Amino acid sequence: MDRHEDIQLKALETLSHEDLNSYIEHVKNSPWRQKYHIESVFGALNAPAAIFYDAAGGFYHLFYTWLPLLDEDEQYWYHVTSKNLAVFDNAGVKLKPDTLFDSGGLSAGSAVHINEENHLFYVGRADTRGKSTYKVLAAVMDPDYKLKKHTVPLVEGFEPYYRQMKDPAMVVSEGRYYMLIGTETRDGRGRIAVFGADESSTFNHMGDLDTGFDEFGWLWEYPGHFTADGRDVLVFCPQGVDRYGDFFRNNYQAGYMIGSINFEDAVMTHGEFREFDAGFDFYAPRIFTDKAGRRVMIGTLGMPTTTYPDEHFHVRHTLSVPRILEAEGDVLRQMPHPDLRELRADEVTALGYFKHYNKRMRDFYGDAYELIVDFNEYDASEIYLHLRVGKRDETRLIYEVKEQKFTLDTSFSGEQPEGVEEFDRSVRLKEPLYKLQIFMDISSIEIFINDGAAVMSARIFPEKDAIGVELATQSGQCYVNLTRYDLKPLPHEEIIYQN
Repeated sequence: MDRHEDIQLKALETLSHEDLNSYIEHVKNSPWRQKYHIESVFGALNAPAAIFYDAAGGFYHLFYTWLPLLDEDEQYWYHVTSKNLAVFDNAGVKLKPDTLFDSGGLSAGSAVHINEENHLFYVGRADTRGKSTYKVLAAVMDPDYKLKKHTVPLVEGFEPYYRQMKDPAMVVSEGRYYMLIGTETRDGRGRIAVFGADESSTFNHMGDLDTGFDEFGWLWEYPGHFTADGRDVLVFCPQGVDRYGDFFRNNYQAGYMIGSINFEDAVMTHGEFREFDAGFDFYAPRIFTDKAGRRVMIGTLGMPTTTYPDEHFHVRHTLSVPRILEAEGDVLRQMPHPDLRELRADEVTALGYFKHYNKRMRDFYGDAYELIVDFNEYDASEIYLHLRVGKRDETRLIYEVKEQKFTLDTSFSGEQPEGVEEFDRSVRLKEPLYKLQIFMDISSIEIFINDGAAVMSARIFPEKDAIGVELATQSGQCYVNLTRYDLKPLPHEEIIYQN
């Protein structure tokens, strides 16, 4: 038996110092270790759990659910901090599945500042005699950034109504506290359960949020809520939604609806459900407010049902770059957070035409960079941008001018994940293509199209020689301005626990 397979049978707390170092060294051998994206020391970074800015200390605090052992499901909360939203430092495990109420694992959750303290909320699962029970639990952060669990559950007794409960989002509205909890009902329907309370009362079950959706997936995960231009934005991740044209092509979806919520009546009127990302691997987003008051989103680059090549090195998933959200009508525009400019180094620019012959941009080669492409004018029928080009690999970006259709094709992007149906994703633009802002890392790509009118993300696993950049058209020519920056790596401290 492989040594790493053998120690997967142990809980994190029973791993020796030698075992931990073995895992860490195993991860270091991965050819797809990210440079400037948040990744776990080892194991699975499952999803962002809670994110907030602490004005008193001047730090952002990001917690994510962590599975130290890939084949287990007892989630921990791991902590990273940042003075900005570009450079993050590991701070270690802060919540463990170590009580009667959460011995089966901790879900994602949310954070609220109450009475000068930061309170964090999550659902704990306990497995007894083959049955799972769920309770909403809370913890408070002390000045040393340690979390102390409350001894009494906030909400319990879900089992008559729901098969699963997870990922509570705390909402404060008109002096009342509401919890939105992702659920699967007893008859297999995705819903958001609503609980309400004031400061002096316990939380009461107010029913399921009435969205008018009767059949829309069998489980709704990672609910969230914020307001934009005086309207309510409801965020959630439905599992089991049927594919429709270019929409809902991934196994699970992450999206939002804009409208109006009456929390006391648990009713929402809204527009259509829209996906955040038209690519492959964006899931489980968490929304928070930055120190300038802007709404920001960070999600997981990874799908729960997909098996990725880097799992051979005992690591799974990475977080997205932070995105600012702005409402425009009934849609959200997403832009890279300006703090990411702190990572920039070694600017390279070029201005000129290209046509149907492949134009190799040697000064732009690399495996971790930000690339901005401004399309000044074109009379081409199709425009091709090939990235991470090597002897056998290339990631293809294709724009069909007449149809205003943009496609991300990962068919030749290297070693392929398992569990993915088809290796192309497309989005139709409302305006002709005029700008791309691309964040490339060792094993991911995030593409912001037309100043965030659409976003496409994917995990890719090319060979080491795949660093080329090529431009071409099917016919006609294209005049562009290119700007490229190297992006500085994160420190990636190898911290499991921190005093």
